Amino acid sequence: MTPPQSWDQLPEVRSPAGRTATELLALRPRRQALVGFEPVYSDIVDYIVRCTHRIWEEKNVGLCRTHYADACVMHTLNGPSSGLENVVQGTLGALAAYADRQVIADDVIWSEDAPGLFYSSHRITSRSTLEGTDAAYGQATGRAQMATTVADCVVRENLIVEEWLFRDNARAALQMQHAPAAVAQAQAEADRQGDPARHAWRQQWIAKVRGFSQTWPDSTHPAHGPARLLHAAWCDDLYGEAASQVSPSIEVAWPTGRNGWGRGYWVGCLMQLRAQLSRFDLAIEHWAARPLPNGEVAVALRWSACGLHSGAGPWGPPTGREILVAGSSHYVLRNGRIVRDQTVFDELAVLRQVQGGSGASLPVGSSA
Repeated sequence: MTPPQSWDQLPEVRSPAGRTATELLALRPRRQALVGFEPVYSDIVDYIVRCTHRIWEEKNVGLCRTHYADACVMHTLNGPSSGLENVVQGTLGALAAYADRQVIADDVIWSEDAPGLFYSSHRITSRSTLEGTDAAYGQATGRAQMATTVADCVVRENLIVEEWLFRDNARAALQMQHAPAAVAQAQAEADRQGDPARHAWRQQWIAKVRGFSQTWPDSTHPAHGPARLLHAAWCDDLYGEAASQVSPSIEVAWPTGRNGWGRGYWVGCLMQLRAQLSRFDLAIEHWAARPLPNGEVAVALRWSACGLHSGAGPWGPPTGREILVAGSSHYVLRNGRIVRDQTVFDELAVLRQVQGGSGASLPVGSSA
C-alpha cells in the first residue's frame, strides 16, 4: 500500500491564501491522485474551495447529495447532526435566511492520512445579510455580519464523511446588534425544556476529552512545536515558556473580536480562557501542515477542552458547570516560530452552556 503523502509533498497543491477568486475557480488539469472524485477537481484544495463555492455561492444546494456521504456526521458545539438530508436542510435554511452569503477561502490546510483519505481544515471568512428568518435573531433586519469559520472535513472519493464546524458566532451576534449573553440565555431556556437525554452528546464528548490519551506529531513535523506549546500553556501553566516559542510581534485573532499583537496579548487570550476553567483537560485531536510562499508554513490543530466554570471572566460569574470548548487553531510559522495565531471556537455555544443550556446542569447541591 502506498503511504500517505508527507506534509510538504505536492507543493503545486497550493494554499488559496493571497489568490484571487478568478484564479482559484479557473479550471485546470488534475495534479493530484483523487480516486473517485469528479473530473472538475484538480486537487484536494480545489475540491474544498470549488465545491463550497458551487453549493453556497452558486446556490446549488443539491450538490450536497453528491459531496456528502449518506451517513455523514457533523459536529458542532451546539450538538451533532447526522445524515445527508440534515446537511441539505441545514444549508437550505441558512441560505433562506442569508441568501447573499459570500464564502471567502482564507486557507485550506490538508493532509492525506491514509491513501485516498484526505483531511482538510478550511478557514473561511463569510459575509451575509439577514434577509429571511433566523432562529436566533428573528425576522429579516437587513443587518450584515462577517464571521470566521473553520470547517474540518474527512473526505474520501468525492464525499465528506465527517465534519467539525467552528464559527465565531458571538462576534456575528454582536454585528447583528444582539448581546451574546442574551442570545445564549434564550437558547439555554429552550434547552431545559423537553427530554434531557437529547443532550447526552455533550457529556459523551467531555468523557472522551477526560479519557484522551495524547499522542504527538513527529518531531520533524511543523505541528510538533505548536501542539507542545499549546499543551505547555493550557495543561502545565507554563505560559512564559510557551511564549518564548512565538514571535515577539505575533499577530493574534481570536473569537469575539480579540484581535491584537505581541506575546503579552497572546498569553492574555490563552489565560483568559484557562483561568475560567478548573479541572482542565485538553485533547489535541488532529494536526496538519502545508508549505506557504516565502518559506512560511501553515499549521492546523483541532482540539477539544473541558473544565469546571469556577473562575470569573468574560463568561460571567462562576457557575460550577462543566463546560466543553472545541476549536481549531491555524498558525503561520516563520523560521519555526509562530508569527500568527488565528483560533476559532463558538463562544456563543460556550455561553449557552454557562447559562445551563446543552445539558450543562448545575453541580449537585447547587440551585439556579
